[in-house]
Parts: sequence; structure tokens; C-alpha cells
Amino acid sequence: MPAASDAVRSLEWTAAIERTARSLPSPGRVARLRRRYFFHDNRIAFSVRLDPASPFPSSGVFVDQRTGASVLVAGDRPRVRSAAAADVVVAGAMRTAEQLRFRAFYVTETHQTLVVQQRVAAGTPTPLVAGSAHQRALAGRTPFAVPRVLESGLAGRGLSGDAVADWLVEEAVDGAAVRPEDAEDTVHELLTLLAETWQRLGVSHEPLGAEQRSRALAAFTILADDPPPGLWPAGLDPQATLRRARALLDDARPLTVGLSHGDPGLGNVLRTTDGRLALVDWEDAGYRPLAHDVLKVLMSAPDPRALAAALDTPASLRPAVASAGAVPWRLQIAVAELLFLSGWRNRYFRAVKRGSVKIANRRMQTMLTMLDDLLP
Repeated sequence: MPAASDAVRSLEWTAAIERTARSLPSPGRVARLRRRYFFHDNRIAFSVRLDPASPFPSSGVFVDQRTGASVLVAGDRPRVRSAAAADVVVAGAMRTAEQLRFRAFYVTETHQTLVVQQRVAAGTPTPLVAGSAHQRALAGRTPFAVPRVLESGLAGRGLSGDAVADWLVEEAVDGAAVRPEDAEDTVHELLTLLAETWQRLGVSHEPLGAEQRSRALAAFTILADDPPPGLWPAGLDPQATLRRARALLDDARPLTVGLSHGDPGLGNVLRTTDGRLALVDWEDAGYRPLAHDVLKVLMSAPDPRALAAALDTPASLRPAVASAGAVPWRLQIAVAELLFLSGWRNRYFRAVKRGSVKIANRRMQTMLTMLDDLLP
């Protein structure tokens, strides 16, 4: 018997969580009578009763931004019955085959979404737990629209032994993904709003931790000494780049630290119906060097190098950066990139397993060329 698709597994989890959540529609004791049919493939499932041609909250999320066509098309997708009351379930990227991540949308009744991350180890919380705590505190305090967390909890599906998952229910954001033709303008707006957010929340300045420095230097040394084929751009000297990276990591001046979203690229931004930008998916939120968020915006931009070349310290942060004697802003972004590259090996071997090495290599070449531009 073939394994259930990720979307079908997500429906099973969704139904289990609905039975205990206060905020979501629940089949209760009549699940047998209320089972519904869903169209599905590996990544998405949606109710056969949902009319994708009609307007509903978050409808813009389910549109291919390149073609304008709805992705909620039955076509030759198979059907499955489920007790879940969700309208749409989208399975997310998985760190391992056992760690399912997904979002279920309730767009026709409660206008809410259910975010779920299955734990690798039952006793170890997922990043969703800490991230949602920051998200709760930020709603209404930033220039972004931040979804309000309505409820959260821990659930077991009851179908996979001891498998458990962290979940939270949010207000649905009525918006759409950023269109490719709007990407360049949006990244500039995104950087401006992030700077305003940091100004409102406050920043501090701290030196780079010894463990972070050591891990970044060790990973970059391997990248320079023994890289997989095709990772380095032609014309860029790995050993010379390593010497420059080591000198920057040895800089004892502090970095600008604050509450960081963790992944504020265009993929986690929605344009709301009233014109604002909404920032979603706060699972990676935490206190870290703020240049990390700038790097994430850069890497989602149409032309990361051009955007990086024009970067300057946000006006709102200049007094704090200057008085702290901090690392200059562009060099802080280079440090953030070196810290991000600490995990290059894991990302590379995941790309090997997915069969996407060429795409991963192009992305790495862009990052290394941008690092070369930023390093002194």
C-alpha cells in the first residue's frame, strides 16, 4: 500500500487537533457523519466544496503569482475523505521525513489558520513554541500587520504511536503573495519597515560569541579547503576569501542585536487588501544580530548584489551604532552571512537528497559573490 501523501497526513493531524482546540470548527462526536471529501496531491489538499473562483479571505495566497491562476484546481488529483473541517491544507518543507510541518486554512467560516510542527522528539518543543511567544507580544507593536495568536497547544495524532506536534491558531491574513513585478519595490519597503520595527522595540550591542565565531570559522574553512564541485564562483579565490572572513570574525567590536523575525524574506510577506505588508511565520523569531534579517531580505530580492551594494545603516539606528562603536553596518551583514554559512553542509546534503544541487549551487555562488563584495 503506498504511503499517504504529506497533504493527507496533514489532514489527519488537523482533524486530531480540531477535536481539542477551542477556536476551530470541530466534528466532535459525529466525525463519522461529517467526513468530507478533499482533492489532494503531495503538498496540498482542499475541500471539494470550496469554490476557488469565489472571493474569500486569503484567496490571494492560493494564486500562482506568475500566471494569476488558482492553485486550487482539481484536475486529475485523487480524492480522500477526512474528518478535518479545514478548507485548505498546505504541507510545508520538512527537516526530516518524520517532522511534518503544515498550515490549515479555515477561510469560509472562522477566517483562521492552524500552524503545526511535528516534533522530532516528543519531549523537545519545536521552534514554533518560542516563536509564537514573540509573535503574541508583537501584534500591534510594529508597522507590519502581524497575525494575532488566538490559541496554542500540544497534540498527539493518535495514529503514529507517540508522535506529538506543537500547534497554534492565528487570525487569517487577508492578503496575497508579492508578485514578481513588485518584488524590487517591496524589498526596499520591507527593509524600511524592519528598521522602524527595531527603532520601536529597541536594540542593544553585543560582541560575537566565541562559540558562534568558532563554528562559523570552522564551517567556512571546510568550504574553502574542500568544497563540493561547483560551489565557488569562477574567479573567486577561496583561500583569499577565507583570510578576509577570518579577519572580520576576529573583529572585537559589537554587533547590533534585537528582536529578529528570523526569516523576513519575500516568501513570508503578504500584501494585505488594505495595502499594508503583513509579516507571517514567526517560528524563527528570537534575539540575534539584526543583520541576519537584512541578509534574509537580500537573498529573497531579485538582485541581491545590487541591493547589498546600495545598503547603508538605517537612519534610525545610526546614533546607537555610532555610540556603541559597533561593527559598520555592511560588515555586520557580512558577519551575518558567515554565521548563516555555518550550516552550509547540512543545506547542501539536503539539496543532494532532493535532487536540487544545481539550484543550491547557484544560490551559494550568489551568496559567496555578495560576501566578496561586502568583505573589506
